[in-house]
Amino acid sequence: MNRAITLFLALLLAAGLCAQGIYGRKRPEVFPTDGKMRRGGFYFAPGITYTLTRFNDKEETVLSNGDTAYTALFNPKGRFGLYLEAGWFLATRDPVVLDYWDFGLAYKQLKGTESFTGTYARSDSTSLLAGEGGFNDQHLTLHANANKLFQTRDYQFIQLTLGANLDWRFSTAHDYTADFTALNRWAFPPEFIGQVHFKLGYGIKWSNRMMIIPAIETPIFSIQPEDGGNFGKLQWFSSTYRPLILSVRFLFLRAPKGFACVPVKNNAFEKSKVVNPSYERK
Repeated sequence: MNRAITLFLALLLAAGLCAQGIYGRKRPEVFPTDGKMRRGGFYFAPGITYTLTRFNDKEETVLSNGDTAYTALFNPKGRFGLYLEAGWFLATRDPVVLDYWDFGLAYKQLKGTESFTGTYARSDSTSLLAGEGGFNDQHLTLHANANKLFQTRDYQFIQLTLGANLDWRFSTAHDYTADFTALNRWAFPPEFIGQVHFKLGYGIKWSNRMMIIPAIETPIFSIQPEDGGNFGKLQWFSSTYRPLILSVRFLFLRAPKGFACVPVKNNAFEKSKVVNPSYERK
């Protein structure tokens, strides 16, 4: 988890230094800090999930004990599932380190399949084994995210997000055409899953009242179950899968009631936004 936080901070620093070096003029703010927008607002994000698997299969020695040996070739495949989230965002007063926080609830479906072929040898006898199956888990997810925006154009930006999610599996379905649980070292995610995740998005300020942010998200560290060097991947049957979430966030800005934000003259971020004299237009 420390590596993930270090990487996130390094990306923030690199992007910030890059933006500082090419800053030739003041861009219109994504989140106005001059009182033209309330700091909090609603968002929702429909999307899909996908369970990414390894790219190359390899034969594994599952059991080797004296004159008994079992080798198998596992072939996991990802499938698409449904995703929908909604929540509340809160813009920071001085967006130097972070631009906004968000907190929400989501429905998340994770689906995938696995097939295998194996050879079970004992003394002078050999048996060929094969099977296939799939899983379909459905979760309710609580999440909290810290978001940083780096403007690429006046109304376009890259979004980097580091967050945490707590998943409760309220429905699960597993099927398999052959039952070799002990031999194939089956395991499944627990009912409650806690993870740290990273999200990368590219957003557009569509109007003064709405932003649209397509993004891809993946867990990078599991607290529950123990990560064990999987960097967020989860196990179903005998294979590990990396959950991916592809979503489009619709974030709604609200008109202020009175003066909801810090005035420009007292805003450290606005004071720091000056033209770089070393900048030359190409």
